[in-house]
Formats: sequence, structure tokens, C-alpha cells
Amino acid sequence: MITQKLVPCWTEELTIKRKKLNALRKCYKRTKNNEELREHRKNRYYEEKTTYQATIKREKLKSWKEYCNLTPCANPWNAAYKLTSNKTKISQTMTTLQKPDGSLTSDINETVKVMIDHLIPNDEQTDDTDYHKRIRTLSRELILTADDRDYTPAEVSNAIDDLNHKNAPGEDGITGEIYKIVYKQFPSFIYTLYECLR
Repeated sequence: MITQKLVPCWTEELTIKRKKLNALRKCYKRTKNNEELREHRKNRYYEEKTTYQATIKREKLKSWKEYCNLTPCANPWNAAYKLTSNKTKISQTMTTLQKPDGSLTSDINETVKVMIDHLIPNDEQTDDTDYHKRIRTLSRELILTADDRDYTPAEVSNAIDDLNHKNAPGEDGITGEIYKIVYKQFPSFIYTLYECLR
């Protein structure tokens, strides 16, 4: 099995030098009775440590030069620039979900439809209790007061921006972070949803 190196500049030579340095350090630390021998081993350890650190520095520089040469010099906005300016982050957009039948959604619209079908249950009036029937009747009556007005898109946007994604989700299981992501993708859909809930 081939594994990728976690540190690009690491070499077999550095592994050997690190093992040797650790052995010299143990040897120096364990020498306690003979001061002259301890001093000799201490000097050997520090000499090897200096060599080891210089080798690491050399290999890092060599690895960086190789990395910078991977892309053409004619492009000033190449991978090296993006790496040093921390612009290598890839925004991930949710595109697929597993449907109840086991297949995957094919595009973003189908994904949203699956989410809505799963998170928003069907409203069957035949299943209503007396309490639910009373709520349904009250919800149809218009309440017109002086302060009753439509939400503006800015108000909806501000309300969603103020959601804290460290808080636990409500009964619907939707976190603030999910609201923010979905609002960025479908602002008009969320605005319409807020208007329906009003």
C-alpha cells in the first residue's frame, strides 16, 4: 500500500538523522556518573542536533522550490501565491443526497426537493384533532393591526445572519448553519417561506 507523505519535505535521510539524534540524546541523558563522558556525549548530541536542523531547513527550501516550479512562472496567481495568501479553500456546495429508494439526487433542485419532502411533513386535514382544527381555523382569520406588515428581504436576511450556528437545532432539526447555507443558495425561496409562516 502506497501512502502519501504528510510532510512533503520529509526524506529517508531525515528519518535516519532523527533516530540517530534521539539515540544520542538518550545516551547523553542516561550518563550520570561520569562527568567527562557526559560532557563528551552532550557535545556529540548538540553537534548532531545542529546538523539535523540544518538538514531540515535545506530539505524544506528544496521542497518549496520544487513546489513553486510546478506551475508556470508566467502566471503570478499560481498555486504558490494561493497557498501563501491562504486562498486555497474550496467552497463545498451540497449537491447530492440519498433518496429513500437508495439512489442519489442528480442536481441541486432535486436535492432541495428531497430535503423539503423529508423535513416538511404533508399537512393532512383528516389527521387533525379538535385542537389542530381550532388552530387551522384561527390561522385563516386575518389579524390586521397597525404593526402587522410584510417582512422585508433585508429583515429576513438580518434574522438569518444573526442565527448562531453553535446553538442546538430546534424541533425541525435544522441548525442555524444550514439556514445560512440554504439562504445563500436560495434567498427568494427562504423569503417566501418566511412570508408563508407570517
